[in-house]
Amino acid sequence: MKSLIRYSILAVSAAILAFIAGTILAPSVFRTPRFISSIGAASAPVTVPDVTGLSRQDAQRSIESANLILAGQWSEYGPMETMGSVIRQDPPPGAMTPRGAPVSIFWNIGPLYRPYHPDSLIGIYAVEAEEEIADWQLYSIGRSWIPHPSVPEGMVIGVCPRQYDSLSVIIPVRLLVSTGWDGIPRFVGLSITDARRVAENSNLIPVIEERVTGDILQDGMVIEQMIPAGSRYTPGDSVKLVVGKIDNEWGNW
Repeated sequence: MKSLIRYSILAVSAAILAFIAGTILAPSVFRTPRFISSIGAASAPVTVPDVTGLSRQDAQRSIESANLILAGQWSEYGPMETMGSVIRQDPPPGAMTPRGAPVSIFWNIGPLYRPYHPDSLIGIYAVEAEEEIADWQLYSIGRSWIPHPSVPEGMVIGVCPRQYDSLSVIIPVRLLVSTGWDGIPRFVGLSITDARRVAENSNLIPVIEERVTGDILQDGMVIEQMIPAGSRYTPGDSVKLVVGKIDNEWGNW
């Protein structure tokens, strides 16, 4: 009986000690882990930099240096002075936005209307004319071809449109280009200087004959050619050209 009582007392004491030990040691052994999240740091707001006035490359570097993302690059018409640079951004400079947020930029592609001088394209070769059009920051839609008795092959004889001073960048320029002429060129109506040039380009030898005329508009101009335009010829042939000349009496009248 005594042994049973002693055993019971020891069992109760052991249980009490185990409970006390568990109460004291369990928090340190089975401590709930604490997780430190990086989401809070990553979503901390940052200031959007001012990239207006910068080139697109510099704007992208500035945006990425601020831990933001370049979302889009859009073009807008603007003054020639700021052409090629950023003129607007979204969000605006100084705005607070989450880290990694997108930023869009709008860059200036220049004015809508550009200088345009179509008359300067006539009389030069098509390749040179297209280079001139590109220098005006306009674009050529191509060439149309037509035979011409006095304009050498590849030279511009017409331009469309014939609008002066300026032209919208959305309107293409088309050139009318000469395919040359298989026969004798048409010299009538040309000045003596142009006639010599055309003859040289056609491998012809001009023989000039002057004729007195009372029309001042015919002075120094070819008024007749002995071989009709379009006639077949052999390179090196001669062609007789009659050039108008004002008589002194007519000129002093």
